[in-house]
Order: sequence, then C-alpha cells, then structure tokens
Amino acid sequence: MSLYPTEKQVNALKAGNSNEKVVMLNLLVFKNPEAYAEYGNRVKTILPDYSGKVLFNGAFRSVLIGDDVPKFEAVLLVEYANHNKFLEMTSSEAYLGFHHFREEGLESQ
Repeated sequence: MSLYPTEKQVNALKAGNSNEKVVMLNLLVFKNPEAYAEYGNRVKTILPDYSGKVLFNGAFRSVLIGDDVPKFEAVLLVEYANHNKFLEMTSSEAYLGFHHFREEGLESQ
C-alpha cells in the first residue's frame, strides 16, 4: 500500500471532467494516530477555501463481501467541487506547511 499517488494516477485525475465533483475515498492505516489527527484538524481549516468538505469520517469495522481485504483502521470521504480544487489545495503553501503530519501519522492509505 502507498502514501502517495503515482504520476499515472494523478494524470488520470487531471484528465477527468473539471466540472464534476470529486469524492476522495481514504482507507487509512495509522502508525501515529495523534499525528494524523493533527493533520486532519489542520486540513479542516483550509478545506472550505478549496470547496472541500468531509462527508464521512469513521472507524473501519469490516467488509461484507471479500476475503483478502487489508485491515484498514479508518474510512474518510472528502468531497471537492472538482479535481482542480483538490490539486490546488494539496499544492498550497498552507497544506505543504503541515502535510508532514500526514506522513508521520499514516502507515498506508
């Protein structure tokens, strides 16, 4: 599992319709939950600036169908007005100033 998208994945996101909403599904495994909580708290302060909002944030309990599913700890759904807003946020000075908490907090995503 990974912490960052590949170049191919970013290009696929950019190729999408820039007028459509984007919902990011985050399936999370933590190495430092406190660090990730700090990251989450800081992201929440800038999300509105990029037309973003948290749709769901909760514990991962189980799957209904499937056997070989990694054991995720949390599920997070975040909606953005479009992929450009997401990319703007993740390259903003504010975000880059605290994204290290994400790296410190996550084992994988």
